[in-house]
Amino acid sequence: MKEEMMTTGFTGADTSTGPTAGHDPVIKFRKKVKKNKEDKKLVMPGNKLGESRENPSFPSRLFQYKVTIPEVGETIIYANSPAELAQKMRLLINPRYRGDVKIERIMPGRAGQFFMDKRANHLKNINVQESGDAQMKQQQAAMKINMEKKKIMLKKQELQKQLQAKTSQLKKQARAGAEMDATR
Repeated sequence: MKEEMMTTGFTGADTSTGPTAGHDPVIKFRKKVKKNKEDKKLVMPGNKLGESRENPSFPSRLFQYKVTIPEVGETIIYANSPAELAQKMRLLINPRYRGDVKIERIMPGRAGQFFMDKRANHLKNINVQESGDAQMKQQQAAMKINMEKKKIMLKKQELQKQLQAKTSQLKKQARAGAEMDATR
């Protein structure tokens, strides 16, 4: 009776003796790895399979397009086709800029690279701006020093002019006084 309770089936927990000793069933991993064709369809980021607005049983089939808008820059926009994207752009963009809008289909790898480059450039600008702030502070300090030097030079020149005026005035008075003494 004890022996019957120990044998639970074909598992590794069975006794080391007997017909089911240490037998584990084979796990078929390939069944778990294999994906359906529907899983391979393009899905917009944020959408999961079966969350399309139009038909919830099918995934969203949006493609990535790089759109260049004048005076705005480049960005990635998702749409079903270039025609649909152009129609949306006509509604959003001022008529005078519509002719200059460029739409280019890109693959997901290039879209990822686009965003990584944009992020890297942004980080470079932050670092440059921080070092630029230090340089700007140094330039402002140098400008303040130069302004103070100019003020001092102007005061010095003004004092020299006053000194010259006083000395010439005293010389005139001395001459006038000498002339007056000579005439008396």
